[in-house]
Amino acid sequence: MPIYVSLIKFSQQGIATMKQQGIARSDAVKRNIESLGGELLDAYYCLGEYDVVAILEFPNNRAAMKASVLNSAMGHITITTMPAVSRSEWKDLLREVWAGKTKRKK
Repeated sequence: MPIYVSLIKFSQQGIATMKQQGIARSDAVKRNIESLGGELLDAYYCLGEYDVVAILEFPNNRAAMKASVLNSAMGHITITTMPAVSRSEWKDLLREVWAGKTKRKK
C-alpha cells in the first residue's frame, strides 16, 4: 500500500482539552484511519513547528484525504498529508528517469 506522511499541529482546543480527551481522541484518529482501509504505522511526537509526525499506509489518495478530513473535523488538530516513497522506491524511480532520458529522441 502507498505510504503517507502527515504533519500534525494541535489546535488551541486540542491543547486545552488534552488532559481530559487526549488519549480518547488519539484512539479515535486511529479508528478513523482503519475504517478507511489505512494503517497508522507509527507516530512521533515532536518539539517545533509540528506536534506529531505520523507515518501511514492507505489504499489510495482518496482514502488518505478522507482520513485527513475526518480527523481534522474533530477540531483538535490540523493535518498536512503527503504521499511518500521509500528510499529503495526513490532509487528505482531515478534509474527509470535516467534510463528513459537516454532513450528519448530530440
